[in-house]
Amino acid sequence: MTKEYMDALEAFVDKLTLAAVLEMLERISHKKAENLRTHWKDETSAKLWDKAARQIEQINIDV
Repeated sequence: MTKEYMDALEAFVDKLTLAAVLEMLERISHKKAENLRTHWKDETSAKLWDKAARQIEQINIDV
């Protein structure tokens, strides 16, 4: 990960809050899982994305 990406992510967190960024990552993960199931018939990868979404949801806190 480059400093440029770290700075960009920090700017998102500063602007939107950590909770909002985590919520977006959770939603993106669910959408990726759905896309893998629907378009690629890849249940194995879809389950991994769903698992990631559940883990993100568990750490979603307000800071």
